Amino acid sequence: MTDEHTDVTQAPQAALRIPKELRRNRPFLLMLGSTVVSTLGDWGGFLAIIALTSEIMGPTRSAAFAVSGVMVARVLPSLLIGPVAGVFVDRWNRKRVLVFTHISRGLVLALIPFTNEVLTLVFATLVIELMAALFAPAKDAVFPNLVRQESLVQANQLNLIATYGTLPLGALLYTGLLYTAGLIDDRVPFLADRAVALPLWFNALTFWIAAVLLVSLPAKMMTHRSTPVSVGAWEQFKEGLYFLGTEPVIRIFIVGVMVASAGAGVVITAGEFFARLLNAGPGGYGVLVTLVGVGLVLGFMLARPLTDRLQAERVFAPGLGIAGLGLTFTALSPTLSVAAVPAIVMGAGAGMVFVVGYTVLQRRASDQLRGRIFGAFNSGVRLAIFGSAVAVPFMIGVLGRERRVIVDVAEGVVELLYPYSFGGVRLTVLGAGLFSVAGALVIGSVIERALTAERRRNGESKTVVAPAPLGVFIAFEGGDGAGKSTQVALLADALQKDGRDVLVTREPGGTALGETLRRSLLAHDGAVPLPRAEALLYAAARAQHVEEVIVPALQQGTIVISDRFVDSSVAYQGSGRGLGDDAVLAVNLFATGGVLPDLVVLLDTDPSAGLRRAAADGEADRIEAAGLSFHQRTRAAFLRRATAEPGRYLVLDASGTVESLHATILARVRGVFPRPGSSHLSGAHP
Repeated sequence: MTDEHTDVTQAPQAALRIPKELRRNRPFLLMLGSTVVSTLGDWGGFLAIIALTSEIMGPTRSAAFAVSGVMVARVLPSLLIGPVAGVFVDRWNRKRVLVFTHISRGLVLALIPFTNEVLTLVFATLVIELMAALFAPAKDAVFPNLVRQESLVQANQLNLIATYGTLPLGALLYTGLLYTAGLIDDRVPFLADRAVALPLWFNALTFWIAAVLLVSLPAKMMTHRSTPVSVGAWEQFKEGLYFLGTEPVIRIFIVGVMVASAGAGVVITAGEFFARLLNAGPGGYGVLVTLVGVGLVLGFMLARPLTDRLQAERVFAPGLGIAGLGLTFTALSPTLSVAAVPAIVMGAGAGMVFVVGYTVLQRRASDQLRGRIFGAFNSGVRLAIFGSAVAVPFMIGVLGRERRVIVDVAEGVVELLYPYSFGGVRLTVLGAGLFSVAGALVIGSVIERALTAERRRNGESKTVVAPAPLGVFIAFEGGDGAGKSTQVALLADALQKDGRDVLVTREPGGTALGETLRRSLLAHDGAVPLPRAEALLYAAARAQHVEEVIVPALQQGTIVISDRFVDSSVAYQGSGRGLGDDAVLAVNLFATGGVLPDLVVLLDTDPSAGLRRAAADGEADRIEAAGLSFHQRTRAAFLRRATAEPGRYLVLDASGTVESLHATILARVRGVFPRPGSSHLSGAHP
């Protein structure tokens, strides 16, 4: 957020900016730097291992099967120990895990060039991926401790860009190192027969440099701070699965990113064979991957202006379709120069999918679930990339390589491939492109249905209790101590000076029944309602409030300003009490007959600061005394609601001055609902 306020319609832009807090955060920069350095080398090392496998086996079907076997070795550790690696990491010193796994991977990579056995390559790859499977949860556990919660989303996105945005540079470095190996092979004879050794040694060096950076991380930041000790790993795992099962938009976005990642995996894995098919020479593979990587970065850049103009969810499927079409035309290209443009287009589409998918997940995943959601996201991406890396060489081996022709030239016999022959390589890449296009059509349809259902659940198509209300309904929401009452009074006073009829009310309350229920719900003494009973009592008070006070006032053209409404129940009972946002929302839409505010002003505040301010005003009520973790969950729910419907919410940082907050709120209200006489007052309700 800016110092004054942030409109959530600007979320895609904000997600790509580097906040000042991160630019000055040395531990975060050390972690980000280690990620950039290690992944820069690792992309080249990945390509080098594939090339070395192909080099050992020669231009045969066996080479394709051998590459498939090495890729199985890359996937297997993630599948077998990935789900339980976090358990070990939580019991070990995380800093030592981070450093040890980097050093170990570097040692194995440094030794790989000396083997001539594919079986040794498979074993080495297993060791590397075992270390990676331990490194990933250790990093994910440490990462939130390096930054403030307010900057975690941007920090995660920068980490993702550092991981995947280095692909073009890594591929370019791979090509450059192969070229360098050819220049110095007279001084280093070993490189004459094994040029791929240089990128592998460079990869080893990057891991060791990254380990040195990680050594500098403060030990006090290595502990986990967000998960209650009483919550078991299995319960957390089940909670994450339940959330994914009940959120179709998040689920289909993860699937869509996996489809795009699988397409990228096809290019990375089949690229070595495809470059040979195009007679592009030894550096052709690196050039092809570099082109895709350039497109990937271009897609990262295009995603932001597109999501400024279109709903992010609706950019996703077209991006996937663009990636599929680019891959399809790449597969049909007779030469590398012809393949250049569609390869860049393919990468651009994949980059758009990646950033948009990541942004949507950031918006929709609550703070307490975000680690597990992004764990599933990153695991899905990794599984898709390496899964395709397993399947592609296998398919090429089954279908058979394209036909070769032997040509006699002055320098000797040269083996070439027909430039436009069809065989296992071209057919596999073509099939992947068509699969991505078909996936885009299916995923686009599923997303549209999910968004439509979501709008219905949120009451957008509900019929209001009273037809065609003439007034305006404004609700103030936010955590305890956010300053809602102050801003409600200031706004009401300003609107009354504008000549408006204004009614100020509150929840629970506003009616005789509501005030009685308020005393029962907030008091410490007396019978304490269980969570479901509590939710129903709030809904009952709201039903009385809407029918007795709010709707009659709206029908008379009054501006109704309420201190809390439906969002509070969704946040406090749905997320805070763990009853589920959708379940609590459904109960309240029934209670209100579908009435929702025209504008929700969300005063966002850090729960600990808000609770201190609330305590200064007197003894905490029963809800205020529910504990910090409870209020952290409610804050996440408020923000999740706001990002789902940005046009209906104004999100403000409650730490701003009273005057600046009031000025921003009044400007927004007057911008949407002008002073009397300046234009017609719209009273449409969701």
